[in-house]
Amino acid sequence: MRARVAMLIAWTVLLGGCSSGIEGSPVAAERWDPCSIPDEAIQATGLDPATKDEGWGEGIVVDDWAICEYLLPGARAAYALAVLSSVDHTIVEARAKSANRDGRDLVVGGRDAYMYKTEFGAAIRDCNIALEVPPGVVVFTVLYQRDDGADACEVGLEHVHDLESAVPAAPK
Repeated sequence: MRARVAMLIAWTVLLGGCSSGIEGSPVAAERWDPCSIPDEAIQATGLDPATKDEGWGEGIVVDDWAICEYLLPGARAAYALAVLSSVDHTIVEARAKSANRDGRDLVVGGRDAYMYKTEFGAAIRDCNIALEVPPGVVVFTVLYQRDDGADACEVGLEHVHDLESAVPAAPK
């Protein structure tokens, strides 16, 4: 499941990359590591920290995104939670991307957030919640490979509310 999830997310990220159209020398910003979420916080959500999978998988390079993925305990997990981080992309891009559907603005922990689904096909159900993290964005993605009757967005929102405090806050 991991390889398929990573490939699907990588494909979506690569196709969804946007350019800001701004020229000049960029100032290097440090990207937050999504695998830095403490194991205790992951376990408190019901996910298994021992299933942590860092990176995109063998042979897949996505320079402008970091990814960390977690599964439920057990060999046949119903879904995966991927946490992505970028300093090169923004929540504005997620709102503007035409392939993102059923979008809804949210506030999570006082942060600007945007929840949306993508078109993976009939076999995959997903929900993505983008959180503003100046500079950049953190996206929590829940991907289901089989239909167990759960709402991917409800599950995703639970995880985001549980883990939002582990995501860096905007500088004050």
